Amino acid sequence: MVNTMQSLSGRTPTKEKIYQLLLLLCLLVMASFAFPRITWLGNLGYALIALLLTQLVMLHKPVLRLHDRMYQALGIVALVTQLMWLFTPVQWHFSGYPLVVSWSLLVGWSVVRLVKRLAHEQRVTSKVLMGAAAGYLLLGLTSGLVMIGVETILPGSFEPVGLPGDDVVGNSNVLQWTPAFAQINYFAFICLTTVGFGDITPVHPMARMLAVSTGVAGQLYLAVVMGILIGRFSSELRKH
Repeated sequence: MVNTMQSLSGRTPTKEKIYQLLLLLCLLVMASFAFPRITWLGNLGYALIALLLTQLVMLHKPVLRLHDRMYQALGIVALVTQLMWLFTPVQWHFSGYPLVVSWSLLVGWSVVRLVKRLAHEQRVTSKVLMGAAAGYLLLGLTSGLVMIGVETILPGSFEPVGLPGDDVVGNSNVLQWTPAFAQINYFAFICLTTVGFGDITPVHPMARMLAVSTGVAGQLYLAVVMGILIGRFSSELRKH
């Protein structure tokens, strides 16, 4: 019994630190798009998020099952595809496909794991709320990254946002044009929150479906997580 209690007390702070760190990284990426001089920090933040979700979390699991190893491998693939995409010329449109697929799978899987972890929490604490907020921001940031990938695959997918023409871009890589992607990240959060200002419009059918999917995912996440948190809070009140 004592060993069990010690084990639980050892795991709880680790969980809470992961929630805090994930939220911090999400806020870092958002801040990087708000201030053009530190836009490069956003790409670093995405890479750290992939490592945190798939590598650091697994360090505390005594036994890694097949699905855990597959999850870890997906994180590495997502990180590699991001680096390849950033450093390839903008006109190499095919480099965006692996990015879109790998990050969509990674964050979809990660959000499911996060929701399951939140569902197993016994109490609603500030750290648990941080984890819930981090999951919501992660959905928005990933939607933005995927939309940016689609813009590099199909230039002009979002109007009036768009990459410059080939005569301006030349042989420059995606990394050099990341300041222009802040607008698409903004649009992703507009879709996630279903605010719909209308200043940016998805033109291509794929871009439109991404906008719809982001809005649906955002509302579904809020419904599920709020249900979990309210249920835990109500059970605490009944106990007292």
